[in-house]
Amino acid sequence: MSTNKDRNSINVKAVEMDRPLVFEGKGVYYFTRDCYVYVKGSRYIKSENKERNFMMTCLFKRGFLTDGASAPAFAKSFVPDIKKGDDVYNSAPFIHDGLYMYRGTIDGADLTREECDDFLRGIWRISGMSRVVAGAADVGVHLFAGSPEHWGNDGNDCKHLFKAKFEYR
Repeated sequence: MSTNKDRNSINVKAVEMDRPLVFEGKGVYYFTRDCYVYVKGSRYIKSENKERNFMMTCLFKRGFLTDGASAPAFAKSFVPDIKKGDDVYNSAPFIHDGLYMYRGTIDGADLTREECDDFLRGIWRISGMSRVVAGAADVGVHLFAGSPEHWGNDGNDCKHLFKAKFEYR
């Protein structure tokens, strides 16, 4: 694993679902039934100078709202809001939105904003997105989504409909 030794970082290795993600909408998507997403990977913790394997279990409850990958219009052909039939791709912005709502503080971990962004980029890489596009999207997230408008925002009042549990393995 190539870790960034200057900060805590996440490396995503696998993403699985208990069933297909079921959501409806256009521009704003809402879950029509509960769905679990399991993310396996490793976390480098700078203060410990140590890498540890983890599994994060995410529950999207019926009614959870998200805008998917809210890329600017010029980037939508490379980073669409959602990709129909590609649950791994879609899980990335959904999980990212959930983690941002909680400011990275979930059951079992206090993730930094950068680690939450690592999940987005890492899951997209698993889904087949090129390193260049995932990297460019990551830069966009750093520039536009790190403000208080996004980090910690629960404007859709659906924070209670997303649960995440982080466990070291």
